[in-house]
Amino acid sequence: MISEDRQKHFAHLLIDGLWGEEIIDFDEDSEEVIIRETKRLIAEWVKEQGDIDEVVCQKINSLKRDIPQGSSEWKIMYNKYFADEMARRGHK
Repeated sequence: MISEDRQKHFAHLLIDGLWGEEIIDFDEDSEEVIIRETKRLIAEWVKEQGDIDEVVCQKINSLKRDIPQGSSEWKIMYNKYFADEMARRGHK
């Protein structure tokens, strides 16, 4: 999990980068709302990644043969199952 301070820091980095590249534009009155919403999206993303990680690990652990965590085979299966789960949830 990412701490609230870290989420706020990431939100500021993201917003400052987008604003600096003139991808987004907003007035100072909107900044706190934009930061709050960006933090919410970051927290949502982190939670979903954790949920996917849990599903993938359970799937690997439920296989009939034991695959040691951290082995090259485990990493390959993890990446494949992670990509499959992301696609299943509508992410490319």
